[in-house]
Amino acid sequence: MTVCLIRPPIVLPKWNQAALFTPPIGLAYVAASVRDAGHSVHVIDALGEGIDVVEAGERDCFLYGLPLQEVVERIPDAATVIGVSSAFSFEWPANRALISLIRRRFPSALLIAGGEHITAMPEASLAASELDAAVLGEGEETTLAIVEASKNGADLSAIPGVAFKNGDSIVVNPRRNRIRDLDSIPWPAWDLLPIDAYLDRNLGFGVDRGRAIPVLASRGCPYQCTFCSSPNMWTTRWVVRSVAGLLDELAFYQDRYAVTNFDFYDLTAIVKKRWIVEFCEEILRRRMTFTWQLPSGTRSEAIDSEVASLLYRSGCRNLSYAPESGSPNTLKRIKKKIDPERMLQSIRASSAAKINIKFNIMIGFPGETHRDVLTTYRFIARMALAGAHDLSIWAFSPYPGSALFDELRERGGLKFDDDYYDSLRSYADASRTISYSENISDRALKMLRLIGLMIFYCVAWSRRPLRVVRMATNLITERPESRSEMAIMGILRRRRIGKARVTNMSGSKST
Repeated sequence: MTVCLIRPPIVLPKWNQAALFTPPIGLAYVAASVRDAGHSVHVIDALGEGIDVVEAGERDCFLYGLPLQEVVERIPDAATVIGVSSAFSFEWPANRALISLIRRRFPSALLIAGGEHITAMPEASLAASELDAAVLGEGEETTLAIVEASKNGADLSAIPGVAFKNGDSIVVNPRRNRIRDLDSIPWPAWDLLPIDAYLDRNLGFGVDRGRAIPVLASRGCPYQCTFCSSPNMWTTRWVVRSVAGLLDELAFYQDRYAVTNFDFYDLTAIVKKRWIVEFCEEILRRRMTFTWQLPSGTRSEAIDSEVASLLYRSGCRNLSYAPESGSPNTLKRIKKKIDPERMLQSIRASSAAKINIKFNIMIGFPGETHRDVLTTYRFIARMALAGAHDLSIWAFSPYPGSALFDELRERGGLKFDDDYYDSLRSYADASRTISYSENISDRALKMLRLIGLMIFYCVAWSRRPLRVVRMATNLITERPESRSEMAIMGILRRRRIGKARVTNMSGSKST
């Protein structure tokens, strides 16, 4: 079988705080598994293959990567199964347009899609697009099963983890059991993707510390935060790889691609102290030299002075913590099971070990009050005093697949149209803040986010004034050490691109 897997161009709001120029590790894993089974696999990474291509999109956004029509033109004529990755729900309208163009050129191909958005809304995605089937949850085994069924002329009814169209109806099969042995999965097929486009530009999710490649040490998260879609996508089973197998992979990338930094994309990488200690000690025993980061946010329970010291000595330079709130009422409401005092101790230990620390706060939850936000402000100030370098204050958005999304949908508070998908960008785009709390207005939430940031940096810089000088130096030299510096540089770069595009368009019209 000839299988084509596609990562669409990315949609990036002008004022987005998070950098999304990252290699598609999920697609690379699926490609490796299908190829390992003997099928011909072609991958189109629209971002990587058009990383310097940008178009002004709708709703004050940019579209980075190959134009949609060019993506379709690059699909091999022989492709019989075509898969599209759809991770972020706010990108669904653009992904849906790509799917329509693919169907126009390949009317008889089996057209499938997977990812967080598809898993959260399989029926709505199938009904609103020309997809034939949806891959739910972990993609390797399910995608391969679909390809094998297509090869043998079998239907999809017996394949767990699949939703598909059956005439005028949509069938959602039971979910597939999670993969228990992560070491049995082939390493990501980076050779099928334009990985050098990312490596040569030092692009990744973490802070720019050289040639970086994404890796996964674990999958899943054992917790059930109500704002997160992880329980729907991955269930609450946390599975971790063997230390030896993971480090063998990292050593291969160092040798093959001259990688100097690894970004761990785990949902919750540090759960068991014994595993993280073994991992760090094995790096030191093997005398491996590289930096590594946990940019996605992690728990604090396993990070004490001993672990923090080992993290730094083994090359860890950046950590993100995810307390989400400092209000006991909010933490209980969103089922975020953390001990704020324990987290402060962990941050002090990591700061003393010279690790650059960022933490994530989220406000605007349903039921949240101004009093809850004030309590969170006090926690923010304490985290600044404890040694944290950076803070992101996100606005809660009801992402499909989360418990709060289901709750709001049952209340009738969500209308599923393109305006809804566009509203999800308010999570990281402060210019479009939307409040889902009945006690806080949109305008107030926007101001509360700004005030929280001001509190943090005023406290942090008053306690450690040399950080201001270091940040200014890093921005001037374009050598960031923190996530805030990366965010500022990204926003300025996107503004320059937007102005250049406007200038070019004006010049072309005048001629």
